[in-house]
Amino acid sequence: MKYCRECLMPDTKPYISFDEKGVCNACRAHHLKQQHLEGIDWKTREKEFDQMVLEAKAKRAPFYDVLVPVSGGKDSLTQVHRLLKCDLRILAVNVDYGIKTEVGWHNLMLVADMGANLSIYRPTQPLHRRLIYIGLQDFGDPDLLSHTLLHAYPLRVALQFKIPLVILGENSAFEYGGDAKLAQKNTITREWFSQYAANKGHDAKFVSERYEIPFEQLRLYDFPDEIEQSETRAVFMSYFFYWDSETHLEIALKHGFKTLDEAREGTYRNYVGIDEKINRIHQYIKVLKFGYGRATDHACEDIRAGRLAREEAKKLVRQYDLQDLSDDYVDDFVKYIGISRDEFFAVLEKYRNTRIWAKDAKGKWYIPYHLED
Repeated sequence: MKYCRECLMPDTKPYISFDEKGVCNACRAHHLKQQHLEGIDWKTREKEFDQMVLEAKAKRAPFYDVLVPVSGGKDSLTQVHRLLKCDLRILAVNVDYGIKTEVGWHNLMLVADMGANLSIYRPTQPLHRRLIYIGLQDFGDPDLLSHTLLHAYPLRVALQFKIPLVILGENSAFEYGGDAKLAQKNTITREWFSQYAANKGHDAKFVSERYEIPFEQLRLYDFPDEIEQSETRAVFMSYFFYWDSETHLEIALKHGFKTLDEAREGTYRNYVGIDEKINRIHQYIKVLKFGYGRATDHACEDIRAGRLAREEAKKLVRQYDLQDLSDDYVDDFVKYIGISRDEFFAVLEKYRNTRIWAKDAKGKWYIPYHLED
């Protein structure tokens, strides 16, 4: 694998690109975030945000001024925090799509304690479990349709309640390296949804046709095209404010956000991915497919922010990225979707990329020349 010369992101990552100096598009985006003259003018963008808020208030919607999707993580608590300072009537919408943890429930309940109205939506379980199984078995991604639901359902709620403004989190195309055109957008579109939420077009319509599931049963999983002609505006907060995990953690902690006593597995951070269990399976399969995982994501962010030196980051990635799945995750997951452990591990091996992975003399899988450049 080829690695970015500044961070540790490999060329196997979907949508990544490198310039002539070997620097990835995510690092180049970060350079823009930090440049005050030739890059992003954050003061001007914050003024744009303030104007957008005033316009939303002026519409005098019947129930709420703004909707914000929330997981209960540090980022969504930060979004609620910033919106509350604007004196807005806030509807926070959580899509409970999987196996929530105890700390996850605690952190989610903080949203209402902070002063927002909180609505929790849990999809019908027989259908949703089937969709998780389809994602796992046929695409190596148990979160495939969960991600589309996370993005689409809050937009449909906003339309139903005639809420003029929806504040999403980060534009992943910009923050983590992706399609150059979509990276510059500050609003969510069908094109963005298809590429990033639906993983290259594997959306509800695709699943409906391929698996003969009536589309009406999947409508809530699909992007509402009518939003582009409506008075509801859905924007990424990361376009208006510098997006940084440590800053968001500090804000969330002030509101009672709980972290773990220590990192669990897959990364060295003790405050990310702690609210729900299925995403750990998603992240582990990412390692099998692309040779990098959650620790790499976090290490790259910390390198760009100047919190980690590249060589120190390599040590953390080697320690955490390739950790095996523990029974704590496996047992709950297979019980939830109703398969055996043997079937589960057979599916995992189906998605191991043997162009990246190899076996040593003892038959143990490893990644040759891992992080060597």
